[in-house]
Amino acid sequence: MNITTISLKYFFLALTIIGVFLTYYYKSLVMKTSPGHRDREKILGNMKDPISWRIRNNKLSIRILFWTAISFIIFLYLSLFVNAGTVSIIYLVIYMALIIASLISVKANKKSTDI
Repeated sequence: MNITTISLKYFFLALTIIGVFLTYYYKSLVMKTSPGHRDREKILGNMKDPISWRIRNNKLSIRILFWTAISFIIFLYLSLFVNAGTVSIIYLVIYMALIIASLISVKANKKSTDI
């Protein structure tokens, strides 16, 4: 099964936009829960381990920012250097699997350090 490069280009643009919003969300959570911030108690409440929660959110924001940058670079490459054509959808599936695996590994890392 194939997908056109034009569709693929806009898919990577959408991933870039979503990544920017998610990075902003996780970074704002980390900043708002820093010691001395007025919203810290509203967000953390009675959380058992707020330090590891902040570390996990910071790692998530960094990984999302990495994948956002990669998606933007691919978008630029497809926009500027690739003519219209088709590409196998397997590349898109592999790319999405890599993103999902790297984001899930943040949660798996936390569980492995709890033991």
